[in-house]
Amino acid sequence: MKMKDYQEEIRKKAAELLESGEVAMVIGYGAGSLPHRTMPIFIEKPDQAEKLVLNEFCNNNLSVYLSRLKDLGKLAIVAKPCDVRTIVGLINEKQIERDQLHIISFSCSGVKDKDGEHLSPVCGHCEISLPPIYDTLIGEEKQLEKKGEFIDRYAEFDALSPQERWDVIKGEMEKCIRCYACRNACPMCYCEECFVERSLPKWVGEGSELTDTMIFHIVRALHAAGRCGECGACERACPMGVKLGLLTNRINADILELFQHKAGTDPEKPGAMATFELEDYNDFIK
Repeated sequence: MKMKDYQEEIRKKAAELLESGEVAMVIGYGAGSLPHRTMPIFIEKPDQAEKLVLNEFCNNNLSVYLSRLKDLGKLAIVAKPCDVRTIVGLINEKQIERDQLHIISFSCSGVKDKDGEHLSPVCGHCEISLPPIYDTLIGEEKQLEKKGEFIDRYAEFDALSPQERWDVIKGEMEKCIRCYACRNACPMCYCEECFVERSLPKWVGEGSELTDTMIFHIVRALHAAGRCGECGACERACPMGVKLGLLTNRINADILELFQHKAGTDPEKPGAMATFELEDYNDFIK
């Protein structure tokens, strides 16, 4: 089944949850104002459920709204498997209570890129098509093949020397205009005050100085280490096309190799950087 085939079932479930009073709001996707686009919508009445859509252009990770809206009561959310990984992270980090959430998910074979033709590069690199947790699963519970061959979009970068990698990252950072769209789109960036906005102490300067830009991206990537659900929201939000995945994926690969941890895939396992065990890799300590 294609994602659009789940649409009527999701509408029916959303109306049912609101009619029964089980949830105060359903967070889902609505039709966008442009072709090949959808937008977040917030449904509070059963008769509004008809506005919900589900198709191959549902790119946004809607879990970014959970911590902001949790005071409304129990929430339902339509979430792709990669988005559920970030929901697991938010639950583990006490940003939302599990019993205050109804997760509506499905087996996913990927969403399309902005051009409307090709599989999103993030999806082509993803190996997870089943949500790690859910309350309602639409369609069959089965591992799906991606719409295209698995693409290791980072293999060429990983093959470079450390200096060559640094040069590539520096070249990407030169495109950045410091709009912070990447941070704002990331569900795991929920700090009430970001370090870049502090004045005492002042971490980075105003303007577009490259070293300040690199400090922002490196610190944010390290902050996401062991927590990033690899949904690609940051890279999709960037208006300048900065390949943020080069940095975050490299860190995720290191976390997997060193700590055997893939963020959000095991609800019982906290973030790799949130715990300490004597058996942890520590060869870097002299």
